[in-house]
Amino acid sequence: MLAVAMLLTSDGVVLAATLVLQDDTVIHGEIEALREGVYTVKTTSLGTVRVRKEDVHTIHHGASAKPALAVGSPTQGAGRQAAGVEALQHQVAANPDLLSMIEALQNDSEVQAVLADPEIMRAVAAGDYAALMNHPKIVALTNNTKVREVIEAAK
Repeated sequence: MLAVAMLLTSDGVVLAATLVLQDDTVIHGEIEALREGVYTVKTTSLGTVRVRKEDVHTIHHGASAKPALAVGSPTQGAGRQAAGVEALQHQVAANPDLLSMIEALQNDSEVQAVLADPEIMRAVAAGDYAALMNHPKIVALTNNTKVREVIEAAK
């Protein structure tokens, strides 16, 4: 649950990747979003481009193409939780459908309440996993049907 919460409370999931399109075009960049069937990819050479999901043949994530979250350094004793977040990042990188599910959660009212809570955002920035896990809004997300679907899909 914490890993999903960390993904939701980040400034966005950013996935370094190489996209190979149906016409064999290759795009290197960072997948910033997948909304309504369209990837938003930030590239160094073309700037930000949008690619329809159906135009993508494959997505490759190399050993150095790790997803990144805008979160602070974990506090002492939080290594296990940080490892859980990192493991989920790798799952998301390998599964565009899971990324799409997580992106869709950002429209959920409970998730929006979490994203708008300054106390939660401070805990995210500080990497304070204990505070996050004990926050009532984060705890309430464990009963959210859409969040449960993401957790099940990530298993």
